[in-house]
Amino acid sequence: MTPSVLRYSDQIPQMSPQMDFNYLTMIPSNGASFSANQEVRIPINVPTDSFVDMKRAYIKFKLTNPAAAAGEKDGAILLDPVIGAASIISTFRVVSGTGALLEEIQHYDALCAIMGNHKNADVRQSRNAICMGSSQVPMTAQSISNSAGVNDVASETTGKETIAAATSKIFYHEPVSAVFNADKLFPFGYTQGTSYISLQLNSAGGGVCQFADATNSAAAWTASEWELYLPVLRPGAEFANNFRTLIQSGLPINIHSVGFQNSQQNIAQNATGMQTITFSTRKRSVKSIMTALRVNAQLSLIECNSSSGFKHNDAVDYQYSVGGKRIPSAPIKVASATDGLDLGGALNNTLMALGHYDSNLRGASFDVSQANRKYMQQVGADDGSSDNKASSSIAFSLDLESYGEGLSGMNLAGQGLPLVLYLNCGGGATRAATVGALIADLYIVHDVIFTLDGVSGTLSASS
Repeated sequence: MTPSVLRYSDQIPQMSPQMDFNYLTMIPSNGASFSANQEVRIPINVPTDSFVDMKRAYIKFKLTNPAAAAGEKDGAILLDPVIGAASIISTFRVVSGTGALLEEIQHYDALCAIMGNHKNADVRQSRNAICMGSSQVPMTAQSISNSAGVNDVASETTGKETIAAATSKIFYHEPVSAVFNADKLFPFGYTQGTSYISLQLNSAGGGVCQFADATNSAAAWTASEWELYLPVLRPGAEFANNFRTLIQSGLPINIHSVGFQNSQQNIAQNATGMQTITFSTRKRSVKSIMTALRVNAQLSLIECNSSSGFKHNDAVDYQYSVGGKRIPSAPIKVASATDGLDLGGALNNTLMALGHYDSNLRGASFDVSQANRKYMQQVGADDGSSDNKASSSIAFSLDLESYGEGLSGMNLAGQGLPLVLYLNCGGGATRAATVGALIADLYIVHDVIFTLDGVSGTLSASS
């Protein structure tokens, strides 16, 4: 065979004239403008016999900050530094036309924050900054309050995205989703009914920060002009007829992707020593596990970046029990009294865990030299002061892929045993005496198979 470097006969490929391609725009079916804690529903309504390239689909929306209310120092709102306006989404769902739940990701904003921390810094500071309003520099503190209890606008907005009072900004979001990352085109034009995207919006304080004094904690933002952009391919009649004949013969159409399942558990206030945190899952192919810690009281606090405000709880090391087996055989180190921080293992495992979803997630957007936004922030309690609300970027992760190819994750479907995180928290040597109760957000990265039954036109998901 002639090597490719010596072949000169290639021609510019052209789409068949029988193929029709376009971007279709979907708008919400349940309203035009939405506020905190409301649901946005956007239909996937495409022509018969058409396919959708969900990998190239995206969501556009406008975020509006109303006029400043009485008591506000400035009236501006500050977006999450890691994920920008994506912090307003708390739960992401995709529902089929027959009502089957194809995908649900609870605490979607925290998952986006884990990924945002581990993206290449150039991506966050350029593309993501332009499209979603992520910061061009790391956040200097988790809190935006100064010692006087009044938010210090000037010191906290350098390089960060703000929306002034009585103004709006437009954002473009590429969903973190199994449906939106499928390895084949979705045959939505062959399904029964109309599938839709459901976005449950965050609380007012959970979605954004706001510059206000102690008398005002309102963040009355609205999100409007929602549009779902769908790349739609409609083949010619010959292909459409052949495909319909194929699926109506009873042969199922399977589409593989990688999805996420969230589970939450509590960690008590001032918890030290070994914490045994138990989760349940029954997924058939678990590729990796990621856990992030946030302060429960800060999840809806107006002066905090609730989505990406991760904590480490003075962690020393961690280990998982999966199906009754300790993995890895020795705990992954995080810090020690003699050697200080030891973060390479934790970072590498998170990068490998995320690589099963997107190979581009193998960078880091945190600044290792920045005093208040290190990978493992070793400063402060969560007692309300500015310095003590500093964030870390660490996630306690584990790669479980057996041989690096599809459908090779660990099978937990038949296991009667829970998934357990053993998190060894130090004695508080590097933190103040008071640390608030924590929420542990665990995300299972797992294989998903979407199946179209061509006879009934039903679309389902199995994992």
